[in-house]
Amino acid sequence: MIKRITVLLTVIILSGCLDDFSYIGGNITDNQPPLIWADELFTELDINDGYTKTTFSTNNKNHWTYEGFTMWTVWGDDVTPFESRTVKMEKPSGHSSGGYGIVFCHGEYEINGSNTYVMLVVMIRNSGQYIIGKVIGGDFTDFSWWKPFTQRTGINEIKVDYIESSNEYRLTINDVELERFSDDSIPVLTGGKNGYIAVVSPLDNFPITGININFYERR
Repeated sequence: MIKRITVLLTVIILSGCLDDFSYIGGNITDNQPPLIWADELFTELDINDGYTKTTFSTNNKNHWTYEGFTMWTVWGDDVTPFESRTVKMEKPSGHSSGGYGIVFCHGEYEINGSNTYVMLVVMIRNSGQYIIGKVIGGDFTDFSWWKPFTQRTGINEIKVDYIESSNEYRLTINDVELERFSDDSIPVLTGGKNGYIAVVSPLDNFPITGININFYERR
């Protein structure tokens, strides 16, 4: 079943919180939150030891809805087959319920006669949970819903590698293997572009308080 990328809050709970928001961006609905490519919001800077620092930042009220708002970017060439990737990340500002993390095996596939973007996603939240899922077009399907992980103060590290012998991806966060998972739905993803993803929570308070997320990766 397709679930929202944002937070596990019902419409009833949300409606009780909205009076505190400085911006109200429309009517409460049961729609999926917007999920868009937003390359212009992710800026890159080369730093020490071969790392690239990518920063996502916004407090634009056009990026807020009652359902949340998800933005992503990809970079570089296709990596096929996918082997391994390690990314350090931190979220100094923004509501703790908003997820952020990595995109991998991104590509375009013909689905029902249309070119459609497809990608695998791993995200964490500052409230101490992680989620794994797959995006097809604008729809997100979770492999496993939000689960706890041992969180570090400040920077956390996500590592995903592929185990060819078992056809599984292995997720490690902060040096602890958490689970292994497989992509069994068509199109099955084995490689593609890498990128990042960030979620604006319905509980973020735009434009007064913005979101700032930093990703650190050797490319």
